[in-house]
Amino acid sequence: MKLYWSLIFKKYSNEELLRHLNNPIREYESEMIDGVIADIGCGQSSYLLDFATTDRKLIAIDSEQLQLDFLKKRVESDYLNKIENWVFLNKNFPQDDLPNEQYSLIIISNLLHFFTFEECLEIGKLISKISTKGTLIYVVVHSDKHYAKKSQEQKKENYFKHFFSTTELDLIFPNPLFESIYCAEIEQTDSKKVVEFTKEWINEYCKVNNITDAQTIERTKSEHLKNKKQSNIEVIFRKT
Repeated sequence: MKLYWSLIFKKYSNEELLRHLNNPIREYESEMIDGVIADIGCGQSSYLLDFATTDRKLIAIDSEQLQLDFLKKRVESDYLNKIENWVFLNKNFPQDDLPNEQYSLIIISNLLHFFTFEECLEIGKLISKISTKGTLIYVVVHSDKHYAKKSQEQKKENYFKHFFSTTELDLIFPNPLFESIYCAEIEQTDSKKVVEFTKEWINEYCKVNNITDAQTIERTKSEHLKNKKQSNIEVIFRKT
């Protein structure tokens, strides 16, 4: 995956990341309370970059230092971004304590599906403890319609530990502690640009691992891209 992240940094400019970003949080920006914005498992967070010119404190949290380094370089590449407002933290969530702050927004995008449902229930309790009335929590997870679910069941793999329904997310962030103010289930196939990027990533992977057989490379691409329909759930919860 480090090769994948490096290629993302190389191939996608900040402008491209933001152009393709669907950020429903913006619909509720005027309702956000005072406080910091944190992205847990941020990667090269398009969401934080979208808020990079604000006066709010932005906290980027990831267990991979490489991702934090890439994100910091992205922030520094645009003079409009207020780097003095940023904090980059290498933390292993949820084991490591999160900063003691008043949170306006907590982003948990494409992270919870790496935990079991039982672990997610505990994460929900943790988020409840560190949030305050009015804190927004933006969650993106793979739904139970995601292409990888069937693939994992057939191959008995466990890369993603859980695929979600909206009902399960409501159990993790339960009423009356939270209210759901936005919910969308999104299904889409990869664009041609994403397909070409994936092929280039596989080419680089094969090169690094000395895989030279053309048939093996093409078979890997075909298997990786076959029936690849993304199915995600996006929800914004508000702490009550």
